[in-house]
Amino acid sequence: MDKRKLVAKNKYESVHEELLEVGTKLLSSERLTEISLNSISEYTNISKTTIYEHFNSSFNVFLSEVILHVWKKIRKIYYGKTNEDPISNILLIFRTWHEFNFENLLLARNIYASYILFVDTEYFPITNVLTDIEAELSKLNFNAEDTKEIIRIFYISVDEILGNPDVRNIDNVMEDIQLFLNNKKS
Repeated sequence: MDKRKLVAKNKYESVHEELLEVGTKLLSSERLTEISLNSISEYTNISKTTIYEHFNSSFNVFLSEVILHVWKKIRKIYYGKTNEDPISNILLIFRTWHEFNFENLLLARNIYASYILFVDTEYFPITNVLTDIEAELSKLNFNAEDTKEIIRIFYISVDEILGNPDVRNIDNVMEDIQLFLNNKKS
């Protein structure tokens, strides 16, 4: 690759990463309805033109990419800690995800509000956390019904975080998941 193209590519990726970080900070501090592509420029020295170019002039593209960026952050927390035991990996993924969202409540609420906006659209981002849980469940040879039950528990815990953040019952959720996994594994 030509050196100039490499420099340009690296610059583009650096700016894009900065914009995703700014987006994460915005979703962590502002209500979703108060954020726009224009508002990003207030938090960075990047021009509005460049911001619009990075996201094809689409707030939905921006939001979808920021959500994926956040999921990658969550994934980085647990990914190096997994081992050969699928059950402990599932519990680790759930706990990491749950704690991250509990500690970043406004971010979590904005992300889930975004999912409502994106339902049945091309912008709907796939949650890496669920993909990783499903991969671990496949190692246990879980059938579709059992996998669906774990995903249901995942979404119930989302509702608990968003609906009642004063109650932190992660240990109860972990016990329920472990009991379910151990019963199905036996």
